[in-house]
Amino acid sequence: MQMTDYHSRRLGISFASVGAHLGWVYLATEIVYEFGRTEKEDWLRGLVSSQFPDLVRNLEPMDTKTLGTFSERERDFKINIMRLPEGEVPVFVLVVQEVEPELSERNWEDLSNQVLTFCATGISLREKNILDFQTITEPIRKKMELAFLREIQSGVIAFFHLQDLSPFFKPLGVVKSQEILREVTATLHKETKDNEFNFQLNPRSYFLFCPGETLDGANQRFGSLYFPSKHLILDYKLKIFPIDRDILADPSRFSAIFIENF
Repeated sequence: MQMTDYHSRRLGISFASVGAHLGWVYLATEIVYEFGRTEKEDWLRGLVSSQFPDLVRNLEPMDTKTLGTFSERERDFKINIMRLPEGEVPVFVLVVQEVEPELSERNWEDLSNQVLTFCATGISLREKNILDFQTITEPIRKKMELAFLREIQSGVIAFFHLQDLSPFFKPLGVVKSQEILREVTATLHKETKDNEFNFQLNPRSYFLFCPGETLDGANQRFGSLYFPSKHLILDYKLKIFPIDRDILADPSRFSAIFIENF
């Protein structure tokens, strides 16, 4: 199973778990992921396309909007669309579900996380394009900026590039593969202080942001870190990058860190 296949399945499970009859992910006006089918697909595409100018201008990140309703095979459906945090390229997720019940804020947040992870692995592997990476990394950059609004002026990003896990995914299956990734995340959580946060771009790329940390301090903290998983000790490469206000102020320069170490 390739990484993109794995994340496609994860995203499909996410759509299914919120009761979606159909789900689409838009990068700008292009559909880059489709879940489910509808007999009114052409009509639905036209409906969304006609409202894109208004959605781009007026829909705020993490806000949802109901585009309408329709009936199919004696079932009533509603069409909801959410805008995800992004950079220069708008990212939207569309969900067609039965009229009741409404999706909770937590449902939308979980779905958003899966969509952004899928975009980072699927789109950027297909076209390693800085604009796509800016779409994915912009929320991360803004979150880091908040850490520098106070007395902290600099820090580091620790990049952990794990061994290729894809050979394990197929024989272990989705559930066991998810357990491996959860254990990796749990290890990072244990190393993450209260003012720090970690994030994942794909099954091999994990980042830990440490505001106020120095290169020497980060090397001492993470130089001997290991990732136990079941009967395995996962191998990885560690790179540590200094980061300050100047880097965060330049989206292209910030995104380049992730492109070069994806």
